[in-house]
Amino acid sequence: MAKAHEIGALLEIGQRVLEDSTHIFDDHDNAGDARELLASCLDADPDTLDKRVVPPARVREKYLSLIARRAAGEPFPFLTGRIEFYGLDFKVRPGPFVPRPSSELTVERAARRLKRKQRPVVVDLCTGAGPIAIAIADEFPEAEVWGTDIDRSGLKLGRENAKRLGVDNVTLRAGDMYGGLPERLRGSVDVITGHVPYVPPDEIDDLPTEVKEFEPVFTLSDRSGDGLGLMRKAVGEAAGWLKLGGWLLLEVSDDLPPKIRRLVRKAGLDDMGIASDDDGLSVVIEARRSR
Repeated sequence: MAKAHEIGALLEIGQRVLEDSTHIFDDHDNAGDARELLASCLDADPDTLDKRVVPPARVREKYLSLIARRAAGEPFPFLTGRIEFYGLDFKVRPGPFVPRPSSELTVERAARRLKRKQRPVVVDLCTGAGPIAIAIADEFPEAEVWGTDIDRSGLKLGRENAKRLGVDNVTLRAGDMYGGLPERLRGSVDVITGHVPYVPPDEIDDLPTEVKEFEPVFTLSDRSGDGLGLMRKAVGEAAGWLKLGGWLLLEVSDDLPPKIRRLVRKAGLDDMGIASDDDGLSVVIEARRSR
């Protein structure tokens, strides 16, 4: 059994506190989060922590404070100031929508559609701080990538990250959905991606604290009756921007595919089904313009 104050005991305490929290999603890797928080306090690699070592008192206090803040719902990236997304190290700060590892599926699906294309054009709607757009641009240096959002603070952070990461083929522009794009892109886009707000207004209060208290409401819901106003716009106007054979890829919750696929068919796009990760928590609607 780990002795009090040893790294092993601290990790056990952190994991237990996080598992007991009612303010965060229950699908988190709490053991991994505790390990990363302690490693950040020690400025060490999480994989090299020696459970028998006793950290200095100031480190223990800082770690337990971070665990308490996380258990109260504060997003993990706010505690460390960073998040790894699709192999890239993104700086994070309060304000913009927090990048989600679940959105890596959208990047993976976009990459499948962009392989072997010469100088493809990609658009990411509701880009926030641009993790999807930047990751795609990094993966395809020859691509022309655009991200649009109404949140200028998120775009500013995205531009800072793109510059720091050396990704210079992405443009993050303020604008309402497609309204932020230059007209010359009409009919020439190979892939449109988006993590578009979709939460009905009356369901916001049911979300965990880590979402409803720390994410700007406009990133969660467009406040339309069913929360799908912006989703209708994303789907309904996609054909005008996509080239023939172009793809629309939209990240949604696992209860929405039937509704969004109906929107896809109504918009005259081909319903190409859904993609999901191994745990079924990440879902991407896939549609294609064939006419």
